[in-house]
Amino acid sequence: MDAIEAIGRRDGHTVTDTPPAPPAPPFDARQAWAANRLWMETANLKSKRYGGRHRHHWTALLAATRAFDMVLRAVGAHERGYRNACTLEVREIEHRLARLPPAFDGFSILHLSDLHLDGMPELVDLILAAIDGRAFDLCVLTGDYRTELHGPILPVMRSLARLLPGLRARHGTFAILGNHDDCHMVAPLEQMGVRMLINESAAIERAGAEILLVGTDDVHYYYTDQALHALERAAEAPFSVALVHSPEMFDVASGLGIDLYLCGHTHGGQICLPGGIPLLTHLSRGRRFFRGVWQHGGMRGVTHCGTGTSGIPVRFNTRGEILVHRLRAG
Repeated sequence: MDAIEAIGRRDGHTVTDTPPAPPAPPFDARQAWAANRLWMETANLKSKRYGGRHRHHWTALLAATRAFDMVLRAVGAHERGYRNACTLEVREIEHRLARLPPAFDGFSILHLSDLHLDGMPELVDLILAAIDGRAFDLCVLTGDYRTELHGPILPVMRSLARLLPGLRARHGTFAILGNHDDCHMVAPLEQMGVRMLINESAAIERAGAEILLVGTDDVHYYYTDQALHALERAAEAPFSVALVHSPEMFDVASGLGIDLYLCGHTHGGQICLPGGIPLLTHLSRGRRFFRGVWQHGGMRGVTHCGTGTSGIPVRFNTRGEILVHRLRAG
């Protein structure tokens, strides 16, 4: 007799011998993220904190970019802007951090951001020449590996395959995605040995102590509460470093007790007026944190000026940079 149909009488009561329901499959946060990100990319949607979802207006932006490029060429300024873009500055920043475990005193982090390698193919050689074989404790990449917003990723993956072996880091290379990146980049990057942090965290151990590295998906176009939950989980660590593509989560991260916040996205304005006054920052929140070292509450932050360029391969009154963060205890 079928177990579901079997009925017996026990103590005068009728009992149905129904087998227990199978356990629910575990929630796969990475798979849920990928499905949502793919849907947003293909539907050309963007999502911001408290702002709902709406469609991109790329046609107008591309038209304006092309028109500006033509103006630069017409007035003879394009070549100078291109030379500026090819001049990379290696900047070392020392951070005094009260909660840093003493075992990490002197810990070095190589930080690259906003490479946009399809916009400047020679950038790989410029980066490798600038770091000149130096070894670091850790390498972090804070998103935007390509300039194009849609289409094939193979050209960018080939450039990254040339770049990554030259980034020498004792504890490996960790990376997040930016708003120009495609969810299909995650698997190839991981196959190249990069640890992708998609609303995830990883512990870095040294001499019996550890710091927690947490990375979110892009929060400028592709915000979900998964990014917030990742920062919440990291807040329980004794010391934490957040990798976020843009500074737009500064208030959340600071409120949760994150110690160091590393980001990019703005290119420091890329095209600025004299004095470094940006024409655009592409930020909906935290515009005052568009460049350099900043402080919010007890959290220290750094907004990378970008290693590459976006839209047009030119810079005016800014420089592309490679950052080396040196952590100091207390």
